[in-house]
Amino acid sequence: MTSNRLSNWLTLAANIGVIVGIGFLVVELRQNSDIATAQARLEYAAGWRNVDGSRQDAAFAATLAASIETPESLSLVEIIQLDAYYWGVVDQMLSAKTASDTGLREAPFENAAREVGRLYFSNAFAQSWWQQVRSSWSDPADEEFLQIMDRSIHVGNPDRMISPYELIFRNLNASSRDSTR
Repeated sequence: MTSNRLSNWLTLAANIGVIVGIGFLVVELRQNSDIATAQARLEYAAGWRNVDGSRQDAAFAATLAASIETPESLSLVEIIQLDAYYWGVVDQMLSAKTASDTGLREAPFENAAREVGRLYFSNAFAQSWWQQVRSSWSDPADEEFLQIMDRSIHVGNPDRMISPYELIFRNLNASSRDSTR
Protein backbone atom coordinates (compact mmCIF):
# COMPACT_ATOMS: atom_id res chain seq x y z
CA MET A 1 0.00 0.00 0.00
CA THR A 2 2.87 2.35 0.72
CA SER A 3 4.38 1.79 -2.71
CA ASN A 4 0.94 2.36 -4.26
CA ARG A 5 0.58 5.62 -2.38
CA LEU A 6 4.10 6.66 -3.32
CA SER A 7 3.36 5.87 -6.96
CA ASN A 8 0.20 8.01 -6.84
CA TRP A 9 2.10 10.93 -5.30
CA LEU A 10 4.86 10.63 -7.89
CA THR A 11 2.30 10.53 -10.70
CA LEU A 12 0.57 13.60 -9.25
CA ALA A 13 3.92 15.41 -8.93
CA ALA A 14 4.86 14.45 -12.50
CA ASN A 15 1.49 15.71 -13.79
CA ILE A 16 1.89 18.98 -11.90
CA GLY A 17 5.39 19.27 -13.35
CA VAL A 18 4.02 18.77 -16.86
CA ILE A 19 1.32 21.41 -16.28
CA VAL A 20 3.87 23.88 -14.88
CA GLY A 21 6.18 23.12 -17.83
CA ILE A 22 3.35 23.77 -20.29
CA GLY A 23 2.61 27.04 -18.49
CA PHE A 24 6.24 28.13 -18.84
CA LEU A 25 6.18 27.10 -22.49
CA VAL A 26 3.07 29.21 -23.13
CA VAL A 27 4.68 32.23 -21.45
CA GLU A 28 7.87 31.74 -23.47
CA LEU A 29 5.92 31.40 -26.72
CA ARG A 30 4.05 34.62 -25.97
CA GLN A 31 7.31 36.41 -25.24
CA ASN A 32 8.85 35.07 -28.45
CA SER A 33 5.78 36.15 -30.40
CA ASP A 34 5.92 39.63 -28.87
CA ILE A 35 9.61 39.89 -29.67
CA ALA A 36 9.05 38.74 -33.26
CA THR A 37 6.20 41.23 -33.67
CA ALA A 38 8.31 44.07 -32.30
CA GLN A 39 11.20 43.09 -34.57
CA ALA A 40 8.95 42.99 -37.64
CA ARG A 41 7.53 46.42 -36.79
CA LEU A 42 11.01 47.85 -36.28
CA GLU A 43 12.17 46.45 -39.62
CA TYR A 44 9.10 47.89 -41.34
CA ALA A 45 9.73 51.31 -39.81
CA ALA A 46 13.42 51.11 -40.75
CA GLY A 47 12.43 50.37 -44.33
CA TRP A 48 10.36 53.56 -44.46
CA ARG A 49 13.19 55.55 -42.89
CA ASN A 50 15.47 54.23 -45.61
CA VAL A 51 13.04 55.19 -48.39
CA ASP A 52 12.36 58.60 -46.89
CA GLY A 53 16.02 59.18 -46.07
CA SER A 54 16.80 59.33 -49.76
CA ARG A 55 14.67 62.49 -50.00
CA GLN A 56 17.02 64.19 -47.55
CA ASP A 57 19.83 64.09 -50.11
CA ALA A 58 19.71 67.50 -51.83
CA ALA A 59 20.45 66.12 -55.31
CA PHE A 60 17.78 63.46 -55.08
CA ALA A 61 15.29 65.91 -53.56
CA ALA A 62 15.85 68.11 -56.62
CA THR A 63 15.23 65.09 -58.88
CA LEU A 64 12.08 64.24 -56.96
CA ALA A 65 10.89 67.86 -57.18
CA ALA A 66 11.52 67.85 -60.93
CA SER A 67 9.48 64.64 -61.24
CA ILE A 68 6.58 66.48 -59.63
CA GLU A 69 6.94 69.89 -61.28
CA THR A 70 8.40 69.12 -64.74
CA PRO A 71 8.56 65.35 -65.29
CA GLU A 72 9.16 65.81 -69.01
CA SER A 73 12.53 67.44 -68.23
CA LEU A 74 13.95 64.39 -66.42
CA SER A 75 17.11 62.76 -67.72
CA LEU A 76 17.47 59.01 -68.08
CA VAL A 77 19.76 58.96 -65.04
CA GLU A 78 17.11 60.74 -62.96
CA ILE A 79 14.42 58.34 -64.16
CA ILE A 80 16.63 55.42 -63.10
CA GLN A 81 17.07 57.00 -59.66
CA LEU A 82 13.34 57.53 -59.33
CA ASP A 83 12.69 53.96 -60.46
CA ALA A 84 14.81 52.64 -57.59
CA TYR A 85 13.08 55.01 -55.18
CA TYR A 86 9.58 53.90 -56.18
CA TRP A 87 10.56 50.22 -56.07
CA GLY A 88 11.57 50.88 -52.47
CA VAL A 89 8.12 52.33 -51.81
CA VAL A 90 6.44 49.31 -53.42
CA ASP A 91 8.66 46.94 -51.40
CA GLN A 92 7.39 48.66 -48.28
CA MET A 93 3.82 48.24 -49.47
CA LEU A 94 4.43 44.52 -50.00
CA SER A 95 5.73 44.39 -46.42
CA ALA A 96 2.64 46.27 -45.22
CA LYS A 97 0.39 43.82 -47.06
CA THR A 98 2.16 40.85 -45.51
CA ALA A 99 1.99 42.47 -42.06
CA SER A 100 -1.74 43.08 -42.48
CA ASP A 101 -2.37 39.57 -43.76
CA THR A 102 -0.50 37.99 -40.83
CA GLY A 103 -1.99 40.24 -38.16
CA LEU A 104 1.24 42.13 -37.39
CA ARG A 105 -0.40 45.33 -38.56
CA GLU A 106 -3.68 46.18 -36.90
CA ALA A 107 -4.98 48.62 -39.51
CA PRO A 108 -6.15 47.25 -42.85
CA PHE A 109 -3.68 47.30 -45.73
CA GLU A 110 -6.00 49.63 -47.62
CA ASN A 111 -5.27 52.39 -45.09
CA ALA A 112 -1.52 52.18 -45.68
CA ALA A 113 -2.04 52.02 -49.45
CA ARG A 114 -4.27 55.10 -49.39
CA GLU A 115 -1.65 57.09 -47.46
CA VAL A 116 1.14 55.95 -49.77
CA GLY A 117 -0.95 56.80 -52.80
CA ARG A 118 -1.55 60.28 -51.44
CA LEU A 119 2.05 60.99 -50.45
CA TYR A 120 4.15 59.13 -53.00
CA PHE A 121 1.93 58.67 -56.06
CA SER A 122 0.09 61.98 -56.31
CA ASN A 123 2.05 63.19 -59.33
CA ALA A 124 2.06 62.37 -63.03
CA PHE A 125 5.53 60.79 -63.03
CA ALA A 126 4.77 58.39 -60.17
CA GLN A 127 1.45 57.40 -61.70
CA SER A 128 3.12 56.80 -65.06
CA TRP A 129 5.82 54.75 -63.33
CA TRP A 130 3.15 52.62 -61.65
CA GLN A 131 1.44 52.06 -65.00
CA GLN A 132 4.73 50.72 -66.37
CA VAL A 133 5.55 48.35 -63.49
CA ARG A 134 2.11 47.18 -62.38
CA SER A 135 2.27 44.24 -64.77
CA SER A 136 4.85 42.73 -62.41
CA TRP A 137 1.85 41.53 -60.37
CA SER A 138 0.25 39.35 -63.02
CA ASP A 139 -0.01 36.30 -60.76
CA PRO A 140 -3.60 35.71 -59.55
CA ALA A 141 -2.30 35.58 -55.97
CA ASP A 142 -1.18 39.20 -56.38
CA GLU A 143 -4.54 40.42 -57.69
CA GLU A 144 -5.70 41.88 -54.37
CA PHE A 145 -2.45 43.83 -53.93
CA LEU A 146 -2.71 45.15 -57.48
CA GLN A 147 -6.34 46.23 -57.12
CA ILE A 148 -5.76 47.99 -53.80
CA MET A 149 -2.69 49.79 -55.13
CA ASP A 150 -4.51 50.76 -58.34
CA ARG A 151 -7.34 52.30 -56.33
CA SER A 152 -4.90 54.07 -54.02
CA ILE A 153 -2.84 55.45 -56.89
CA HIS A 154 -5.99 56.39 -58.81
CA VAL A 155 -4.90 54.51 -61.91
CA GLY A 156 -7.06 55.54 -64.82
CA ASN A 157 -8.48 58.48 -62.89
CA PRO A 158 -8.08 61.62 -65.00
CA ASP A 159 -8.33 63.83 -61.92
CA ARG A 160 -4.86 63.90 -60.46
CA MET A 161 -4.62 63.92 -56.69
CA ILE A 162 -3.08 66.97 -55.10
CA SER A 163 0.26 66.12 -53.53
CA PRO A 164 0.90 67.09 -49.92
CA TYR A 165 3.76 69.27 -51.19
CA GLU A 166 1.37 71.26 -53.37
CA LEU A 167 -0.97 71.67 -50.40
CA ILE A 168 1.90 73.00 -48.28
CA PHE A 169 2.76 75.52 -51.01
CA ARG A 170 -0.86 76.61 -51.26
CA ASN A 171 -1.10 77.06 -47.49
CA LEU A 172 2.14 79.02 -47.36
CA ASN A 173 1.10 81.24 -50.26
CA ALA A 174 -2.31 81.85 -48.69
CA SER A 175 -0.63 82.70 -45.35
CA SER A 176 1.80 85.12 -46.99
CA ARG A 177 -1.06 86.85 -48.89
CA ASP A 178 -3.02 87.14 -45.64
CA SER A 179 -0.06 88.65 -43.79
CA THR A 180 0.52 91.30 -46.46
CA ARG A 181 -3.02 92.62 -46.23
